[in-house]
Amino acid sequence: MEGRNILELDYPGLGKYAEELVKNKLINISATMIRKLHQEIAGIKRSIFEEGRELEEHEMLEELKKAFTHLEYMLAYTYGRLERGRGHFKEYMETLKKTMNAILQDRDPQKLKKSVEKLYMFSEAVVAYHKYHEELKKEEREGRA
Repeated sequence: MEGRNILELDYPGLGKYAEELVKNKLINISATMIRKLHQEIAGIKRSIFEEGRELEEHEMLEELKKAFTHLEYMLAYTYGRLERGRGHFKEYMETLKKTMNAILQDRDPQKLKKSVEKLYMFSEAVVAYHKYHEELKKEEREGRA
């Protein structure tokens, strides 16, 4: 599979896909790399939801285009830094790209906010499941599972 648009998933499906992606693809990718990408997505969410800030539709789209472009640079950099696991990381990278492209197709500010929130929740789920499966793997190695 070469990435999905997570906006097409319901919230339970979002979590299920995040866990599947971590278990089958991202478990051997550094937690630090995954967290850095999540921090970038969290920053995008903060800039859109900043309290007291009402963005016009065109302003919101411009902010998102700029932020998503930076996130794409970070994805490319992360991909390039990987010595092993590039193929596994690629599905995550393509999922984020497809989702970002889908978000930018919308013009309704409320839908844009909901879509950014969903992207954030997906990223948060990836970080959480990565930590969970990392610990399970560690317990298996230590014979505690």
